[in-house]
Order: sequence, then C-alpha cells, then structure tokens
Amino acid sequence: MQDPASPADVRTIDVAVGDAPMQFPQISGYRFQKRLGQGGMATVYLAVQESLDRTVSIKVMEREALLDETSKQRFENEARTIAQLTHPGIVGIHEVGRTADGRMYYIMPYLPNGDLAQRDLSDDEARIVALLRALLSALGYAHARGILHRDVKMENVLFDANNRPLLADFRLALSQRGRVRITTTGL
Repeated sequence: MQDPASPADVRTIDVAVGDAPMQFPQISGYRFQKRLGQGGMATVYLAVQESLDRTVSIKVMEREALLDETSKQRFENEARTIAQLTHPGIVGIHEVGRTADGRMYYIMPYLPNGDLAQRDLSDDEARIVALLRALLSALGYAHARGILHRDVKMENVLFDANNRPLLADFRLALSQRGRVRITTTGL
C-alpha cells in the first residue's frame, strides 16, 4: 500500500468523450479508461493497473470535499477501515494515496455488474435469501471487528463478475475500538 502522505505522480490528461473532452487524473502505474460514476464527494474511474494488467476502480475525492484536514483524515480512515476487513462479501482496497494536488484516492477491485438498485429481485425469493445471507455474513464479520457500516443501502451493494454481492462504501462507518468516529457528528 502506498504511503498515504506521499504524493503520487499525478497529472491530468484529456480524453475525448463524445464532443466534450474529459480530464482524468493520472496516477503512476495506472491507465484510466472511463468515468464510472460521480457523487458529491468523489468520482470513481475504471483503470488498468499496468504492472498486473488488472482492471480496477479508482475512487478519487473531489477537491471541494477535502478542504480541511478532517475531511482528508476521514477519507484515509475509510480506506484503513476497509483494508482491515478481509471478507468475500466486502469490497477490498488495493492501495491508498494522495495526488500531487492533494486529492486523495484509493484503488479497489472493479465490480462490473452494477449495484442492487439496478436489479429487480421481487419475484426471486431464493436470490433474495442468498443475497441477505451474504450481506449479513459481511456485516457480522465487520461487527465482530468493531466496525459498524451505518450506510447499508441498495447502491452500496455491488456485484462482481460472478454476480456475488459485496458491501461497499464504509464512508460513514463507526469504529467501536476506542470509540473513534470515522465521520463527524451529524453526517
């Protein structure tokens, strides 16, 4: 894992998307392909880890979301929290770092089959039961290690290439170890 305090070799490159150019952060060793999604705090990109020829997702925080050191610490804590949780039902972290311009990122596996909000399981009781068992196993594992997710929702259940559900986005997690809050009060 890259030292989160050390800056990566980061620049932006222009890539044409339709009629509008798109700027990707450039992180040494990764070739960006497209933007997968964007929220209020971060953008997630599809990239290839060149050393392993492995497809990955890279979550890069927006500059506006990291205006203070507390926000940066919260992001690093999210990555550390996820990195502690090695379970087949929880999205893992490959690397965490800061770009040269101070934006933080972490690299995780690419999960190509979307999220639970994109699926209709209303007529498939067997799949619903299997999904709930997988998620409860992941949550039980995290809880046994003192981590409360606090944001379980359909958009935070992602599916891998084999359609296995994985729990993502521990941004609002609360660590019971030492009662350290990973998020600020009120968020």
